[in-house]
Amino acid sequence: MLLLQYPVNTPEVTMWENRLATMVITYALVLNPELQEPQIQYDADFVRGTNEINSYLDTLEDFLKSWYEDRCDKYEF
Repeated sequence: MLLLQYPVNTPEVTMWENRLATMVITYALVLNPELQEPQIQYDADFVRGTNEINSYLDTLEDFLKSWYEDRCDKYEF
């Protein structure tokens, strides 16, 4: 499960939640007032910071798109 923790007053949370909702992965968004900046933990991956989270989600979206496009009925042999 992808865990996104964020501090109070993080305006990007709604956008991140919308992006995660379109992916077929389990996730949780947790308000953590002790944090200075948002962070993601997903298996062995750990990302901290707004720009880094956006980049990570871009990469994850690309990976998931390619995963679902890579199917044997797509190609003729």
